[in-house]
Amino acid sequence: MELIDSFLATRNPYRLTEEQRAPLCSPVTTGEVSVALNRQRNGKAPGPDGLLASYYKRFGDTLIPHMVQVFNALLTGQEFHTHSLSATIVVIPKEGKDPLSCASYRPISLLNSDIKLFATGLANRLHPLASLLVRKDQVGFIPGREARDGTIRTLNVLHQAHHSETPTLLLSTDAEKAFDGVSWPFLFSTLRAMNLPAEFIRWIVALYRRPNARVRVNGVLSDSFQIQNGTRQGCPLSPLLFALSLEPLLESVRQNVKITGLEGTRETHKVSAYADDLIFYITN
Repeated sequence: MELIDSFLATRNPYRLTEEQRAPLCSPVTTGEVSVALNRQRNGKAPGPDGLLASYYKRFGDTLIPHMVQVFNALLTGQEFHTHSLSATIVVIPKEGKDPLSCASYRPISLLNSDIKLFATGLANRLHPLASLLVRKDQVGFIPGREARDGTIRTLNVLHQAHHSETPTLLLSTDAEKAFDGVSWPFLFSTLRAMNLPAEFIRWIVALYRRPNARVRVNGVLSDSFQIQNGTRQGCPLSPLLFALSLEPLLESVRQNVKITGLEGTRETHKVSAYADDLIFYITN
């Protein structure tokens, strides 16, 4: 952990101020849960408990106050029940692939609706601050940014390189199973380095405290197994957590004097990211 903290000490572009931190650590309210519930789409496949979003909407007046109590109790050391953190993984065959190979199937993780409600509430709190914590060259999962912003950046780099007659290499990379490879200790350390409040981090840790899953194939469920790394598929908070966990790597690229990048009118262009899809601009 000391090595991680030492690495992160100089590789986070922004730390939240006390004023910015305050809304993140206030107790969960019934209004927040109601807003999160209204954003859940009906007809989505349920998690292992079989309860649809429509169930929570139908009985929200009764259920929401109890859910608020549970969510706030997490700050006092309570934990989600093991079954709450369970997931059912359904495999979808990829067209034209060998059906006897595991790589020919796309796993879809189904989480319980109450967990998704809680994660949606946390995401709603964090979204207004995301553009401060993640620089503009990362356009994936950040509110107000789109994939075309990265495309425009690349086109501008090509134009600048041609105009200035600067030999430039564009290196496109796509990390294999990037979301699955996120280390939880590194993620939580990154959140602390960005100065997110301890209460908010405690809520996130609660979502990752011994989660488990079972695979369903042809209606048959496998034995349960524990998940030990990666942002959780199907969780509304996962895309933003991934973007935050990747930011120290991108900041390392920006700070690396051995990567010269291309000088623009306002900044030096070294990298453009859409989630884990990275394009490096190299002039040396």
